[in-house]
Amino acid sequence: MTTDRPTGELGNLTIEEERKLQQAWAHILRLCDTSHASNDVGAWGETPHRSGEFQQHLVSVPSELFRNSLWRIILLDHPDSILLRFLRARKWDVEKAIEMMVSDMNWREEVKIDEHIIAGGESVALNQALSEDDKGFLHQYRSGKSYVRGVDKQQRPVYVVKARLHDPNMQTTKALQNYILHNIESIRILVKHPKDKACLFFDMTGFGLKNMDFEISKFLTHVFEARYPETLGAIIIHNSPFFSGESGESSRVGWTRL
Repeated sequence: MTTDRPTGELGNLTIEEERKLQQAWAHILRLCDTSHASNDVGAWGETPHRSGEFQQHLVSVPSELFRNSLWRIILLDHPDSILLRFLRARKWDVEKAIEMMVSDMNWREEVKIDEHIIAGGESVALNQALSEDDKGFLHQYRSGKSYVRGVDKQQRPVYVVKARLHDPNMQTTKALQNYILHNIESIRILVKHPKDKACLFFDMTGFGLKNMDFEISKFLTHVFEARYPETLGAIIIHNSPFFSGESGESSRVGWTRL
């Protein structure tokens, strides 16, 4: 059966990639401490090897906490699709993929993605006393600097960022980071299998030095690379001004790497 899905994605896996996915789930079941976790992975080969470094995850993560975190990270996504993101990001190294996934789950607990970012969101506007972070968070939405507008030719939701509307001095760093994370989590609801990626569109029209924000650029690069791997199908930079120097080049290299 022919398919237009890239290799390595759900519905278009090679025999070896399916075996890697099976091995990854064997590790996940061990971390969940389920009765179905077995040393036998059947026709897919031997039980995946557990190195000393990786073994630490098997004993340091409480199984109940891991199970709860696992379902929170999956949300509306296909469970296999989530695991495949980390496998592709780590070049199909099963142990490194699971380590990356566990690190991501720990990070979500630390920044309280579910309790604060998702559950809070725009509802902070209802608070009688707003903190500076709350005010800055609401300012992001009211500024109109970003929004979702339709889908691209691959049926991926298009997230548009109007760079000229960004003022680095109008909000705290935490407020802007929370805004970015809230948008990413919101867009995840729009991304459906088999089109499980989004398109990021930067409109640089009118962008100037006053809009430059290297800290947020680094944050975006880190978040999409380490916390939401393989979620961007395309990054489009429209009407970009000329940047010279090492800082501009490093930004381009960072986005290219994603």
